[in-house]
Amino acid sequence: MNSQRKKKRPLLNRAVSIAVTAAICIGAAATVATFTQTVKVTDGKESVESDMPKLDSGEVSVVETTVGDSMLSAFSVENQEDNSTDESSLIVVNTDADTALANFKETSENEIRITNWCSIVVNLRGKELKKDVPTGTVADALAYLNIELSKNDKLDVKKDTKLTDGMKIVINEVVYKNVTKTETVDYKTINKDTSTLYKGETMVDTYGVEGERTIIVKQKYVNGKKVSEEETSNKITTEPVDEVILNGTAEEEVVINYDFGDIEVNEEQGTITDTYGNTLTYTDVITGSSTAYTADAGSLCSTGREARYGVVAVDPDIIPYGSILYIVSDDGFVYGYAVAGDTGGFIYNGTGTVVDLYFPTLDECVNYGRRGVNIYILDGVSEDATYN
Repeated sequence: MNSQRKKKRPLLNRAVSIAVTAAICIGAAATVATFTQTVKVTDGKESVESDMPKLDSGEVSVVETTVGDSMLSAFSVENQEDNSTDESSLIVVNTDADTALANFKETSENEIRITNWCSIVVNLRGKELKKDVPTGTVADALAYLNIELSKNDKLDVKKDTKLTDGMKIVINEVVYKNVTKTETVDYKTINKDTSTLYKGETMVDTYGVEGERTIIVKQKYVNGKKVSEEETSNKITTEPVDEVILNGTAEEEVVINYDFGDIEVNEEQGTITDTYGNTLTYTDVITGSSTAYTADAGSLCSTGREARYGVVAVDPDIIPYGSILYIVSDDGFVYGYAVAGDTGGFIYNGTGTVVDLYFPTLDECVNYGRRGVNIYILDGVSEDATYN
């Protein structure tokens, strides 16, 4: 059909130029049935039949008619190849189409079906297509272009929408996916007091275990690209286990190992044998009540000596400062060597205290309490002995 259209195109200008004359000829010819032929012209769903004269070789006939919304001209022309009249050689154009032939499809010898066209743009899943399609609906255009919509395709217009020239149709493939994610859930640390441990001691009673959280996210993809996501579920699927730490509250009992040793006293000779077997000479022995005290590390006594074990407080009017002593309690506790290096208010309170013994800690002082003692004032012993 395309080859015929190319051959007949030069005749179109001639046909248009003689349209008025030819119309008069057609009127005369139509009165003679033997010299006419009936042509059925269809535009969309509407059809008309027009009588056209049978032409001799080289003649052109024009019939103007209205079909649907189109004013059409039908041309019957000679067969240029064998100089015989070809009754099927019918060409139809819009009357205002001065420079182009209409698109048509010949369905039988004397029937022509007209197809009007329009240009549209189809954005198919992100790819833009420019196409010429027959006029009709969006559904007709998709069928003509062999575009089948899947269940995930979304059309931006209704299928029964009528096509217009330059119309843009968008078809997006929209897919939803559910994505499952997991996250760890931190455990808590709980501290509990317990009397089964001493102060400062700790113990893990229950070790912590992380839990797990499951999150479901609905993701939207348009033409293969993710455009959005929405969290649809968020719940803890495995509960964490709290870690429990025990902190001791019990007071630790202080055990003081005092030196309870046997000593030998020879009153006639004025000697004392210490727990180590050393025989010492004493010039006097003082008996009375004793107490205990303590002081911060680095504290100085009234004589300028540093407070430490072996430096005791006395009444200097009874026991002069610097005296080297050996002290033993009535119950057998041996304080040992000491130097009279401090004094205190006890000498004025009337309790009968004759010596205040230094201990490193308050617990030791409390444990010692008040006791009766024998204080031996040594002769010929260096203060260095009090450091042992």
